Amino acid sequence: MSTATAPSPATVPSTFVRDRDGAEATWFFNALMTTVASSADTGGAYHATEHLVTAASNPPMHVQLDEDEAFYVVDGVVEFEVDGQVVTATPGTFAFVARGSAHTFRVQTPTARMLVICSGKPRDNLHDFFVGMGEPATERRLPGPAAPDEARLGELCERTGIELLG
Repeated sequence: MSTATAPSPATVPSTFVRDRDGAEATWFFNALMTTVASSADTGGAYHATEHLVTAASNPPMHVQLDEDEAFYVVDGVVEFEVDGQVVTATPGTFAFVARGSAHTFRVQTPTARMLVICSGKPRDNLHDFFVGMGEPATERRLPGPAAPDEARLGELCERTGIELLG
């Protein structure tokens, strides 16, 4: 007979409720990202972020090697391309991208709002990439368009298990 051990207190998440205004906001790749729940908040189970995006936020084709990523479109129209399949997502659409899948998205409306949920790694994960590439948002608005810091992008991709494909 085996006995289960209780998780350490550091990994047991506490119940919390957080509204959008109480969440950390980051300007990331020409988007406004709000951290709904970090990996630390969920005991490493997942992280959830809300993204207000424009076409200037469209990422290059890429692969997360160690994390699954899910998108729920709240507002706007977003075209997802995953492993060569293209789908147009409207409000209420859920898209799951399994780790190892080549994917990107393209915003088709002036703005779109998506909930992004990732799981698979408690640290050096996609949320760490978002925050590391971004900067704290001083206002709850879209930032002015700017090119990413290529050196920081390369270092963070390597550290967080992201492979850029184009």
